[in-house]
Amino acid sequence: MLTVWGRPESSATARVMWALGEAGVAHQRRDWGGRFGGGDDPAYRALSPHGRIPAITRDDGFSLWESNTIIRWLATTCPEAGLWPADEAARWQAQAWMDWSAAPGRVIGPVRTAYRRAEPDPAEMARTIAAAAETFAVLDARLKDKAFVMGDQFTVADLALGVIVHRWFRIPEALERPDLPALHAWHQRLCARPAYQDQVVAKVSARPQTLGMGD
Repeated sequence: MLTVWGRPESSATARVMWALGEAGVAHQRRDWGGRFGGGDDPAYRALSPHGRIPAITRDDGFSLWESNTIIRWLATTCPEAGLWPADEAARWQAQAWMDWSAAPGRVIGPVRTAYRRAEPDPAEMARTIAAAAETFAVLDARLKDKAFVMGDQFTVADLALGVIVHRWFRIPEALERPDLPALHAWHQRLCARPAYQDQVVAKVSARPQTLGMGD
């Protein structure tokens, strides 16, 4: 049995849980990190040296940390899931997009911090949204003539980016968000996938997002 260590609302945990759902791999999850604690537990540090989530363990002693690495491992060990592009060059491009996923991850955090403050500053919100939109526009341009990041096939690249994009589309409606139509259409396609609904839509930024909502 595969065990995922992480809290469900975590972006990193959610992408791993989503990947497992897409691959149809039996698993269980243990609440870990954030309000559940455990990051400083020596036994957990042996699994994840920096104490962050998620990590995975298996009954035979195998363990792995870092969400994108876990997704790569899953795609490799479950080839029947079809999560790698068939073409070798496309595989490298998919991994480049996986690594680039850190960029939107960095810019969505300040947006969330700005609108969640007890007294949100309009200038801060506008500034952080503009910076985030510039980054997300890169992905929007990539998706203009594609169903998924790598083309017609759903791959590891979509798994790496889909959770962060969901947070972008959960920004309060009171805020002006630039129109990125290809990104929006891609997000809608992801929302049609049962595993995405179960592990991302239902768990990540699931409560109503409003100005001044706090943590």
